[in-house]
Amino acid sequence: MPTEIKIPAVGESITEVTIAKWLKKDGEAVKRDEVIAELESDKATFELPAEADGTLKIRVAEGETIGIGTVIA
Repeated sequence: MPTEIKIPAVGESITEVTIAKWLKKDGEAVKRDEVIAELESDKATFELPAEADGTLKIRVAEGETIGIGTVIA
């Protein structure tokens, strides 16, 4: 069963982030807790880990700005 990867809440006043860089490619195997992307807000940069083992299916491109809770993979 696919696991949706959503943008987590990263700070009280942060409502959106930008996908700064995907560290894994679409279709690539990932392991749970492996960092798959770097996210940027106006205040900081964050690492996004995989929530489960599986194959990454990217839904949001690098450089896009999205809201907290958005499914990105």
